[in-house]
Amino acid sequence: MTSLLRCLLGIVTVLPLLGCTPSARPGVTTTGTVTVDGQPLSGAVLTLEPINETTGPNASVPVLGGRFEIDASAGLHGGDYRARVSMIPAEIRASIPATAGYELPPPSAVIDPAFDGDSQLKCHLTPDDDNPLEFAVRFLAR
Repeated sequence: MTSLLRCLLGIVTVLPLLGCTPSARPGVTTTGTVTVDGQPLSGAVLTLEPINETTGPNASVPVLGGRFEIDASAGLHGGDYRARVSMIPAEIRASIPATAGYELPPPSAVIDPAFDGDSQLKCHLTPDDDNPLEFAVRFLAR
C-alpha cells in the first residue's frame, strides 16, 4: 500500500508542473523598404539592434531593390530597435550580377553616419504583427 501511495503522491506532485514551462518566444518578423532621395536603395545592409529594455539578438539582412525581409528565424523579440543602414563593401557589391536587376550605387557611395554608426533611426516590433517598416537615408556628401 505504501508503494501505491508513493506513486500517487508522485503523480500529484508532477502533474501541476506539466505545461508550466515557459514556451519558446515566437520570432518577430518584419519587411520593409529603404530609400535614398526617394529611390530604392540596393547593395546595403540593414541591422536592427535591441535598445531600451528589449532583449534578444541583432539581425542583419541585405537591402536589394529597396526591400528587406527579416523572418522569425532571426530570433528577434518584440520591442524597440535601433536601425542602422550601411553599404555592402564595394568589392562584394561588384560581385552582384547585373542580371539581378538591381541598380547599384557607385563604389564610392557611403551612407551618412546619421543613419549608420550614429543612427537615430528607431522602430518598434510587435509579436504577431506584420511590422512593415520604411527608412529613408542619404549618402554622405563628397
